[in-house]
Amino acid sequence: MLEPLSLHIGRFHRERTEYERTLPPALLVFTPPIVGARVPDDPDSDRHFRTLSHVTTPMVGVGEPVVFPVLKTRENAFGRGITVGRTGNNDVVLEDGTVSRFHAWFQRESQGGYLLTDAGSKNGTFVDGVRLLPRRACALNDGARVRFGHVELTFYLASGFTKVLARRLGP
Repeated sequence: MLEPLSLHIGRFHRERTEYERTLPPALLVFTPPIVGARVPDDPDSDRHFRTLSHVTTPMVGVGEPVVFPVLKTRENAFGRGITVGRTGNNDVVLEDGTVSRFHAWFQRESQGGYLLTDAGSKNGTFVDGVRLLPRRACALNDGARVRFGHVELTFYLASGFTKVLARRLGP
């Protein structure tokens, strides 16, 4: 379930030890683009970012960054990993018209790292600006920029995410 970043910052500030104990192993952070910003690598990049509802400003976060846990849900039976797509039967739901119904999936490695695989999506999956080949897994680094269609997020392991929160709070 997605939550505003401000809630994570507040919980981290109030009860850091308990917060860190309950964090999922990986998270995605979506920061809404500036209205009127150009979409990277898009042949129609002079158009505004659009959602499924064709509202110019993305509805997710409505101006505030949001956090998606990278977790398997009980409702999703896909055995290969944690799915990403625009329909509600995915583990990570990104409601945007450039995201395929079943777009990609994450796999957790035994050493704690993560792999990301594009499921043959129409608009592609990108890691740090490089388009993934369909059905070819790519290792993710903490802080990697991932893009599903035109939706760009930052991937964090729990330890990297808590470092980001600590920096936001200051000394």
